Amino acid sequence: MSGNPCVSDHNETLRSDILHDIEVYGYRYVILIICIFGIVCNILNLCVLLQRRLKESPYTYLTGLAVADMLTLISISPFSVVRGDYIRHDTIFFALTRFEAQFYMPLANYFGQVSIMITLALTIERYLFTTYPLRTRSFCKPRYARITITIILLICACLSFPRFLFETVKYVIGPIGSLNSLTCTTHPFIIKYSSTNTSYIGQCFCVVGYPRKTFLPYQNAYYISMFILNQILPAMILLFLNFKLIQRVQHSNRYTLNELVARQHNSITSATPTMHSNKQKRLRDEHRLTKTLVAVVVVFLICNTFTIVSYPNLVRAVTEKHYPKYLYVGFRIQKLITNIMLLLNYSINFFFYCAFNQKFLDTLKMTFRHRLCLFFQESFDMSHDSIITRRALCNSTISSSAASSYYVHSKIQRSTRQFSSSDQESQRVKQHQPEIIDMKALNEKDASLEN
Repeated sequence: MSGNPCVSDHNETLRSDILHDIEVYGYRYVILIICIFGIVCNILNLCVLLQRRLKESPYTYLTGLAVADMLTLISISPFSVVRGDYIRHDTIFFALTRFEAQFYMPLANYFGQVSIMITLALTIERYLFTTYPLRTRSFCKPRYARITITIILLICACLSFPRFLFETVKYVIGPIGSLNSLTCTTHPFIIKYSSTNTSYIGQCFCVVGYPRKTFLPYQNAYYISMFILNQILPAMILLFLNFKLIQRVQHSNRYTLNELVARQHNSITSATPTMHSNKQKRLRDEHRLTKTLVAVVVVFLICNTFTIVSYPNLVRAVTEKHYPKYLYVGFRIQKLITNIMLLLNYSINFFFYCAFNQKFLDTLKMTFRHRLCLFFQESFDMSHDSIITRRALCNSTISSSAASSYYVHSKIQRSTRQFSSSDQESQRVKQHQPEIIDMKALNEKDASLEN
């Protein structure tokens, strides 16, 4: 087991690199892969949810949820670069760590809070709609859903703004074996490249996070309030409403089964249907949508449990007396597992939509079938145009070659005709030539006889 050369000797129990290796593999590979996977899945969600076929208010909430989840994953992605132990350049590493503490981690917390509140708003709407359908039908519309999402964005922005001001960082540089890993926020490493001072190369470097003194009196109260508002209270409300929605789903399943039996019985006795087909289809879609929401909320509650038990103040209060070093050793792995569960919560809603919502699945198939048809149609049109162009070129080439060949052929025919006519004249001369010769011979004979 090799130790970190930057850590001082009095932290003998923390010199092992096992925790560091686990963190590096977790942040460098697992979290980055989940972020990329989740971004792709949420893009697929948006491609389907933005179709006109899914225009009801629950799908408006799901669209906002997909955008919030995707932006959360995008904001967390640089975190894997900083914690993945890629960088050995002191200036770049410090700039990225400060950027993490002051910008993209507060931004990720903001979008995560928006995602929680949209899930809560959708669950409340589903509960009211299934409990009081006649009274709430006029309010369960896409316009009101968009207004609710806008209000959530504004409220969460006001609540999350202090996160951008509370935290700051500083760096610590020292010789080998001089750093205390208990105070370092990042894992110490030996500097290989430096644009600040070449004398830093070969020394140890780590970043220490600390709160700003200006906001220090309010920081504890703020984080406790946000913990209750973002984690405890939504978890309790969603647990209660989800239990009620599960009861509604079970009741709907029994009602659907009884209605199916009654319809089969009536189909035997009479030809009159028991329920209008459009109404039956709408009820079936509402039932599937409720089941989709139940699955999403169950996963959220499971992942939110990891977040609650990983709250630093809670962990410190529980472990400080009997396990004082747990906050600096085992808690690092606990935070890694919590981050992985949170990222999975933001990434896998697409599979619940496909598994429990037939309307979403049908729209997904229609959307990508249409896009594939357009793609192949465009490629076919391009190939067809190229074929027509090639045919036109071939035709023009053939016509020019035909014209030239016709010209050559006509020349050959004219020359052949001239040759044949001259040949006929010569043959005619040859035929008349013996007659001329015979006439000369007769004349000569007559002259000799006279003599």
